[in-house]
Amino acid sequence: MPQTNYYLLLPHPTEPRLLLLTHADSCVLPHFTADDTHFWQSVAHINQRVNQLWGITVTTLRCMRTEWLEDKRNRYYALENHSPDWEMPAAARWATREELDGLTLAEPDQRATIEDWFTFYSNLDTIQTPWYTPGWYGEMRAWLDGQLEERGITPTAPVEQLRSWERSTILRSQTEQGAIYFKALPPMFRHEPLLVKWLSHHFPQEFPKPLMVDGWRGWLLMPDYGSKTLDAVPDTERWVAALRAFAQLQARLSVRGNELIGLGCPDRRLYTLEQQIEALLNTPASQLSGDSLKLNDDEMETLRARIPEFKEKCKALASYSIPASLEHGDFWAGQVVVNEDQFVFIDWSDSSISHPFFSMYFLMDDDLAQPRDQLRDAYLREWIAYEPFETLLQAFEIAMQLAPLHHALIYQQHILPQMQIKWEMQNMIPFYLRRLLP
Repeated sequence: MPQTNYYLLLPHPTEPRLLLLTHADSCVLPHFTADDTHFWQSVAHINQRVNQLWGITVTTLRCMRTEWLEDKRNRYYALENHSPDWEMPAAARWATREELDGLTLAEPDQRATIEDWFTFYSNLDTIQTPWYTPGWYGEMRAWLDGQLEERGITPTAPVEQLRSWERSTILRSQTEQGAIYFKALPPMFRHEPLLVKWLSHHFPQEFPKPLMVDGWRGWLLMPDYGSKTLDAVPDTERWVAALRAFAQLQARLSVRGNELIGLGCPDRRLYTLEQQIEALLNTPASQLSGDSLKLNDDEMETLRARIPEFKEKCKALASYSIPASLEHGDFWAGQVVVNEDQFVFIDWSDSSISHPFFSMYFLMDDDLAQPRDQLRDAYLREWIAYEPFETLLQAFEIAMQLAPLHHALIYQQHILPQMQIKWEMQNMIPFYLRRLLP
């Protein structure tokens, strides 16, 4: 289990000043260390720990920076201070940007991140992500309380912030009727709320009805779908049943593609993939690299040499009678909620209309503890109406070879161009393209 150092950029409640802890002749950011496996965008544990250590009520605006070292990782978070009456301890100070130059930092490498925070804080009017700005959480909490009151739902605990990154923010309210979840999405994923509403109307057994959908603002208010996900279920038969249910859903949706595109689902069918491969792989390696995962020129030359091969594979896959359908885009076991004999498929932000088999790429990951062939066969047998089973196996193999290109293009063409803070997702393109290398 990796050790994580959390460094906190905590501002004064009303002024552009940053809290620094003092020791001897130097200053340091408030921080704590934890042995955990949280994703960097998960923030509930950060808010709780700050309250426990310093008695301050906070929400997390965003992660400013992450870095991996040999035996640990460092993460830096910009917070919002909701404790205007907090009494600062003697060994602390509120520092302005002007005062920073005259201060000695116990960890000098942090100066650049602190400078970045002051730049961020002084340019909040340019931030495109609403939940990255102070005040949004308070307004959203008041709106959420009003929504629950209109429905006669009584909260039993304060609203809890679960996640914050540019892709979404998620809040949870515990109520007398169970947990209620709020999700806000950026414009690039604005189709998800409308899609969830549409799916709940046409497939109510698989998709519980959301409490509220605001497609214009990209907001979803949802009941608790359940706490157990497929990744916590060891029983292979449950996995088989889940994949059969998912394949059946995709098969039924294959005749509704135009309706789903009308809801805003991106159209990424095979002919689009084939047309975009050349432009993707002819992009310079430096433009496709992330902050910590790089591609080099030799790797890109290897991929460019395979452009004709990849195009032929697109045509070969299109020659089978398998129809395009709703492709999840991020389908792994944690996205399947298990309720006895029912499965709820969640988190459709990356979804598109494409080859349905691409959804299985994540589930076939190398770390899968379940028997891959058994899961693959269970999924494919739901498509026998379109091709014989042996033919489906051939198509599936080609789809798994093309899936990294499909997912890399989603990031290059759709997600990253619409992101303001690109480091959060820049590693995804080299992550996928590396999987195409020998």
